[in-house]
Amino acid sequence: MEGFIEFMLMEKFAKGDVISVPFPFSDASATKRRPALIIAESDSNNIILCPITSKPGREYEIKLEDQDFMFGKLNLSPCYIRPNIIATVDKSNVIRNIGKLKDEKINQVISTIIEILQKPSEPSHKPPAIKAWERGKKQKS
Repeated sequence: MEGFIEFMLMEKFAKGDVISVPFPFSDASATKRRPALIIAESDSNNIILCPITSKPGREYEIKLEDQDFMFGKLNLSPCYIRPNIIATVDKSNVIRNIGKLKDEKINQVISTIIEILQKPSEPSHKPPAIKAWERGKKQKS
């Protein structure tokens, strides 16, 4: 319990902390208050986060249960970390500290992020400039 009290009193945030924050929607049109996992500090004022949701069934989700915490816990268990969604948020927007994850769970999240970043992209469509270039190439042949 002593570690938890120290955690709640400190102002510094670190990788592995679970916080409550207004998390931005992907189109940046609004935010929703939700738990999030700090995966890094980007500078002295900003933290890099992955959202945590109670809704399962999404690609790359990582199950989060009470036993994954060193201290603290979420009100709902299980929840799911979404490592395929990353946002940078100013530290002043943090509403409260919730807890700290064990290293094993943090490493699982980071490994999944690396896996996502290393996955070859599959273009869903070609940019207009490429299409025009290909048309021009066909006309010359």
